[in-house]
Amino acid sequence: MNRLLILLFSIFLIGCCNEPKLLNNGLTKKATQITEYTIKVENDSLNNQIQDTLVITEKKYNENDQIISRHQRNLFADETMDIEFIYNNQKKIKREIVTLSNDSSNFIVDYFYKDTLLLETKSESINDIFQFKQIGGYKYNSDNKLKESSLKQIYIDVETNDTITNTLEISKYNDKEFVTESKLSDFRKPERNRNTEYKYDCGILMEIKEFNSKDSLISTTEYKYEFDKFENWTKRESIENDKLNYVRTRKIEYK
Repeated sequence: MNRLLILLFSIFLIGCCNEPKLLNNGLTKKATQITEYTIKVENDSLNNQIQDTLVITEKKYNENDQIISRHQRNLFADETMDIEFIYNNQKKIKREIVTLSNDSSNFIVDYFYKDTLLLETKSESINDIFQFKQIGGYKYNSDNKLKESSLKQIYIDVETNDTITNTLEISKYNDKEFVTESKLSDFRKPERNRNTEYKYDCGILMEIKEFNSKDSLISTTEYKYEFDKFENWTKRESIENDKLNYVRTRKIEYK
């Protein structure tokens, strides 16, 4: 009997984890800024590894651990994107203002709530080249935890009035509000439809599996991490189909 209790207790310990409690900034500790570097990893003809930094992103946070600005430099395209986050009196995001270096117009995302729950996001932008519409929807369970979200995007060519893109992505979440699966439907090009599954360990994303429109597995991406003393990751390797293809590092400036 004692051996059985020891065995059961050992299984219980193996199955449990000390999942860190995260703040609004996604970290375990307050921070003023996070700088992320996205690096592409490739091999040349001699199988020498080549690393190329594609994107540098700087995120700044307020006293409530909420993001207030995001500055993204796309080095591969020589362009920048800036996002300003504006909050309402209940400290909920009410608007994002997106500015692109190659576009004189701003892209605005508005947030709509019922009490404290986000129900919908809407954005629309038009210039001389295209018209863009985006609508996000959110559903909750009886405990007011997010259980499903949707994102519809439409691009229309202004000159020809042709629909360039018409997609709908529906995501489902677990009881900790982590996305567990998503389905992307491309109404113009159904062959691009995708189903994606997400797996976690102690709240950390460990694996993503992507399936095509015929439900055949097309890619498996595994993640490996390095953490600092506050249990926040500082390096994440993306290994797709057993091949390292991206490395993301981040510098966290704590308060």
